[in-house]
Amino acid sequence: MMELQVNQEQSTLRFLVKGNIDEVGAEELKSRFKEINISSIKEMVFDFSGVTHIGSAGIGKLLLFYKDMALIGGKIRIENVSATVYELFGVLKLDTIFTIQRA
Repeated sequence: MMELQVNQEQSTLRFLVKGNIDEVGAEELKSRFKEINISSIKEMVFDFSGVTHIGSAGIGKLLLFYKDMALIGGKIRIENVSATVYELFGVLKLDTIFTIQRA
């Protein structure tokens, strides 16, 4: 089960994610993202301090968010990434499109 908190601070949108981002979690991320008017957002920050696993559905949603943010000149940063998830992001070359910071 994944928990998600979303906070907006001026032009930064923060997602605090806890739990595994599986198919169900990925859909929740997507539905929360769709509720937001991103036109005023310059940066999305995902705090992965509570994430131990992200599946292909979760990665797919991050790429979808990237596409939407790129259209408005925004960026995505992923913070507090565990060693396992960090390694996966590196293998998938996601570090070339996201700013990724290890825990």
